[in-house]
Amino acid sequence: MTQNETSRIRPRAKFFFDGDKKFFVKGVTYGPFKPDADGNYVGRPEQVDADLALMGDAGLNVVRIYHAPPRWFLDRCAAAGMRVLVTLPWEKHIEFLRKRSTRKQIAENVRASIKTHAGHPAIFGYLVGNEISSTMARWLGTRRVIEFVEELIQIGRAIDPGALFSYATYPPTEYLLPQNSDFSCFNVYLHNQRDFEGYLLRLQNLTGEQPLILGEFGMDTIRHSQEEQAEILGWHIDSVVKCGLAGTILFTWTDEWFTGGQEITDWAFGLVTRERRPKKAFYTIREKLGANNSTSPHLPLPKTPFVSVIVCSYNGGHTLAACLDSLGKLNYPAYEVILVDDGSTDDTACVAAQFPWVRYIHQTNHGLSYARNAGAAAARGEVLAYTDSDCMADVDWLYYLIGTLVSGDYAGVGGPNITPPAQTWIQACVAAAPGGPNHVLLTDIVAEHIPGCNMAFYRWAFEAVGGFDPEYRKAGDDVDFCWRIQQTGWVISFSPTAIVWHYRRFTLRAFMKQQDGYGEAESLLRFKHLIFFGPTGTAKWRGQIYGTTRFSWFVNRPIIYHGIFGEGFFQSIYPAPQSEVAAYLSSIEWFALTIFLFGLGIFLPGLRIVPYLMLGGTFCVALSYMVRARIEPKFDTVHARLLVIILAFVQPLVRGFSRYFTWLRFKRTPANVIRKHEHLPERARSRGSLSRRVFWSEQGRDRHYFLGEMFRLLEEEGWRYSTDSGWNDWDIQIYGNFWWSIALQTVTEYHGAEKCLTRVRLRNRMVITMIIFNLVAISLLIYHQVNVSRIDFWPIVFYLAFLGFLGTRARALKSRVAELVDLAAFRADLQRVSRKGKPVAPAPEPELEVAVNATDPASPQLPG
Repeated sequence: MTQNETSRIRPRAKFFFDGDKKFFVKGVTYGPFKPDADGNYVGRPEQVDADLALMGDAGLNVVRIYHAPPRWFLDRCAAAGMRVLVTLPWEKHIEFLRKRSTRKQIAENVRASIKTHAGHPAIFGYLVGNEISSTMARWLGTRRVIEFVEELIQIGRAIDPGALFSYATYPPTEYLLPQNSDFSCFNVYLHNQRDFEGYLLRLQNLTGEQPLILGEFGMDTIRHSQEEQAEILGWHIDSVVKCGLAGTILFTWTDEWFTGGQEITDWAFGLVTRERRPKKAFYTIREKLGANNSTSPHLPLPKTPFVSVIVCSYNGGHTLAACLDSLGKLNYPAYEVILVDDGSTDDTACVAAQFPWVRYIHQTNHGLSYARNAGAAAARGEVLAYTDSDCMADVDWLYYLIGTLVSGDYAGVGGPNITPPAQTWIQACVAAAPGGPNHVLLTDIVAEHIPGCNMAFYRWAFEAVGGFDPEYRKAGDDVDFCWRIQQTGWVISFSPTAIVWHYRRFTLRAFMKQQDGYGEAESLLRFKHLIFFGPTGTAKWRGQIYGTTRFSWFVNRPIIYHGIFGEGFFQSIYPAPQSEVAAYLSSIEWFALTIFLFGLGIFLPGLRIVPYLMLGGTFCVALSYMVRARIEPKFDTVHARLLVIILAFVQPLVRGFSRYFTWLRFKRTPANVIRKHEHLPERARSRGSLSRRVFWSEQGRDRHYFLGEMFRLLEEEGWRYSTDSGWNDWDIQIYGNFWWSIALQTVTEYHGAEKCLTRVRLRNRMVITMIIFNLVAISLLIYHQVNVSRIDFWPIVFYLAFLGFLGTRARALKSRVAELVDLAAFRADLQRVSRKGKPVAPAPEPELEVAVNATDPASPQLPG
């Protein structure tokens, strides 16, 4: 790099890039040294030249300094191909936020330092502060300190927009994370490799979609030997690479060190001595990092199983070429790419033809789950990796994904999906709006849910749970699959640097359509995994949802552990769980109740204030999201924020409406199916109670034979039903009309040899539409009776008639399902048992006498 070059390092998700190539920070701190006559802390020019040459020999590419440098220092760094990370010092040890004059003076110093060298090609970036003490941050208030640091970043970015900006924090104040920084920087001194790697993974998740670098790490060679320093710095580099950091800065270059107005002689952290003689750690660093190589280093993986990358697409031709092109550049030795075209009507086939190395499969449109299963059936890999046609994979996607998968006893692994830079302000608002696909973590390395656009599973795990459920045509298949994997007892891991770029919807209409699809998926998931859903129909995650703004101070305020008297060494921040109150206030049920009370307020003036207060609560939730939403800086305007608040208000309503509409559409059996009747042989027809059926077998045919035939009948005739997922007290829930469904439950009594008695119980269950309709009717009925001078019987008569109508519909549905039960039992070769306790069978065997069960009048007597 020469002084005339203007290339600047840019952050993209978790990595830095120099042009189109990744840039891995291989840094070292430099100085401060005793100031010269001009007040500079970087030493003599001739010594700087010698040090830069030796740094280049070690493979270093960034120097971190702790004062604003002179121009000649930056020029020499540029000539040597070295970039400079400048730490701007100010009075962080005093109560700097108390006086306005102090704040103003700090801001002026920062402004002047950056303005002096704005645009210089050697500048990597600026750290607008370093290690504010935990007690001072606690004294001043965490929120105020963060906002002040963010203000300093804004000042610097306005002067030198091409430079990168951040703040160097450390474990006692890990919560000081400015939201507008370009990358995250932590000074960490942990000399136990296992603890160190665990903390790095925590920081990777804590810092979200930003590159993470370590600002300081080192070991003193006065209290430790040079061999220990070399060993620790060696595994430090390996751990940084393994955990996917964007780089590290070692502390420090030389034992020569001047701070606090004096030379420091009782510490020796340098890679070289005061006389610039290399220590053993210098040669270890040179071996690990290599000379003149700024690309991301890679450790060899312990195993590299063959991977089948499966891409499912339905009319995704617009982004498919970029997806397949990225998959052709993966840094992984053994993989194939399979494209499953789920009946697209656009140019998907033409785009696929441009990539002859991609295995192309075309099928008629059956939905996303079916397409994913079709890809798995055609795959040859030991590992099945999935992404979508609107995603672009990072070049190291499989490297980090498989590296995490093979590092432990895991069945699958996932990674984050990150939004590419927006092209329009509407796209930027959609990307910042709630409702996007995010991962849910139980710990820093174990996931509860990973999005379907970035996940991989061993084939044995995929086949053991039966693949994806074809019932999920648009979305929800990944959630269902992850829950089934965990219910089997297996673990899903998470790799924060296995990145895919996932385009969010380009238009508001497309965004609303996506939310409609998510609402449909939630409705289907709720009936299969009821235990994971709350009363409003939204999922109840056990883990932490990532991908949203986590450090807000209005709703879901995070919790910070400061330690006793604010002096803990590791003061951790814990994001609060998703607020159930906020979920209720923004739900469609709450909105529907608000509208109902608005209507009721017309007749009851005393209630008119209530719906306004309820709507105000909903607005506050949307306002909170708008305040903490992260919109790309160039699109972050007033009208963009206003659009985000509208999307935050509308999104849960669209999703909630879709949940209910899906239930009305899919959880209701067509009327012509219910009206149809079965033609049963006389001996198969049961008489008596519709709620109970009892069947006998002497061939060992128990309830499982009956249930198998029942499922076949329901499928043949087109009934809508749900099967017990392990969390219910019924075996099958059969959906009828708008008012009722039927819960079917079975049990088998085993009476020796192969004699089995199977009991079937049918129970009517009210559906939500019936409950809502009755609540409204009762409310109107009560209101009417309160406002008339005497009791008006006609409304009561009409309501009682309506209840009678509901009763007839309930009996008709149960009678129809009872016919199905009788036919299924007949097909399963089960003999019905009469009310007198006698099996009804054509065989000329003597009828059997049984004793009546005292607790169940419908129970038959059993053969003795």
